[in-house]
Amino acid sequence: MGHYATGLALEKAGVVSANDMTVEAIACKCAYLFGRGDLTNEEVGKLLSVSIRGEVTPADALSPPPLSSAYQRASRKGKKYF
Repeated sequence: MGHYATGLALEKAGVVSANDMTVEAIACKCAYLFGRGDLTNEEVGKLLSVSIRGEVTPADALSPPPLSSAYQRASRKGKKYF
């Protein structure tokens, strides 16, 4: 979530990333984690990014974020505009 300015702002505000989980997986996981009763809100937030039953794709299996500008795309191709 922290690759771009918007994601960084959300992280600073305390938003917890759901990574690539579906809405159904998030609902089930939250129900399970909060239903345990022995976890704090902070612990639940940290455990949301941990795969319990394969609901979260490991970070090393994800492709890097796309290039954010035409300049960056062109520079990868070796073109120079300056």
